Amino acid sequence: MSTPKLIAFDVDGTLLRGENICGCIARNIGRTAEMDAFELFRSREEITAGRQKMLEWYAPYNRATLIEYLQEVRLVSGVRSGFARLKDEGIKIALVSITWKFAVEWLAADLGADYAIGTGWEDGEIAHFWPEDKAIWLQTLMAELQIDRDSLVAVGDSHGDIPMLQLAKRSYFVGAVLPPELRHVNHWPDADIEAIVNDALQHLSRKP
Repeated sequence: MSTPKLIAFDVDGTLLRGENICGCIARNIGRTAEMDAFELFRSREEITAGRQKMLEWYAPYNRATLIEYLQEVRLVSGVRSGFARLKDEGIKIALVSITWKFAVEWLAADLGADYAIGTGWEDGEIAHFWPEDKAIWLQTLMAELQIDRDSLVAVGDSHGDIPMLQLAKRSYFVGAVLPPELRHVNHWPDADIEAIVNDALQHLSRKP
């Protein structure tokens, strides 16, 4: 097995734990109660309608202001040091999330990640990004990089990450309860990101 060429991280609940991106914005614009209700949505129809409602909340604010609010999000321990090690090793980093793409791109730029994807929003139109799209997007990126799943590591925390975690040869689940579909995945609840990075690099750099 060769050294990994790409590590994909979910964002909310994985790199950020506690308040997530949408929750941080909602708190700053006085929409916490509505956001708490949105977090209970499970169906595709409810989430679609909820995302459209969020655009109404955001209408009085420009995108730069929304990004400014995101300075308050808290990274999990080991994110910056872990990412620095990946950069030193020449490993590509992707942030793969269903939250707003503009926020994921901001975080990627701040952390030095190479790629970012999420739910798009331009001119009032939403380009929805769903859990299954994570694996599809990664497969396209892997083809561009000319790597296979042996060279992919994925890190996530929720059921929405299952497609991505099943795609990678080695994956880590940092949520509290490991879904039955992920029996093969490394369960490291609440793990430090640098510890995950170190383990992934050590394991995948071993010769067959």
